[in-house]
Amino acid sequence: MSDSVAGMVLANRPWQLVRDLPKVLVTSLATATFLVVSSSSWPLADQLGAFRLGVLCVIAVGALATWLVVAHGLWNQPTDEATRGQVARANAATILTLFFGLLFAYLVLFVVLLAATKLVIPSGYYESTLGHATTFGDFAALSWFICSVATVGGAIGSGLETDDDVHETVTRYRVEPARR
Repeated sequence: MSDSVAGMVLANRPWQLVRDLPKVLVTSLATATFLVVSSSSWPLADQLGAFRLGVLCVIAVGALATWLVVAHGLWNQPTDEATRGQVARANAATILTLFFGLLFAYLVLFVVLLAATKLVIPSGYYESTLGHATTFGDFAALSWFICSVATVGGAIGSGLETDDDVHETVTRYRVEPARR
């Protein structure tokens, strides 16, 4: 395996990130489940608009990634000048693994939530709660909002993961600095 950043990210298997961190998954799903059946969140999602939902998405994923890095000590510091390049590549691989892994998890959660909201929330009840006719876009906006809030809930769950589990998941492949 190459010690390139791309090679390290592929070896880290970012698409398995949340599956390998079950407490993140459970708290995200618990948060999402509560919000799907809580009609008080529906009007809020309806009023946010695509731009705000996008900003909320970026903030939620960024917060979870930052929390994982900080809470579990994923950021490495070079011990000397000789290891600076390897440590920089390792840190870049960690950030990219988190970015792609969390993005993949976010998209999967969004699809699951979109199906769940369409299945669980009767259109007539949703329309009466919002006060207007609903479209597929309304369900998508609700799923997007819930997905972002559930991702923040996942950050809480990530604090319950052990440092070893998080390190193993995010840093499966690393080149050890050369010994002198």
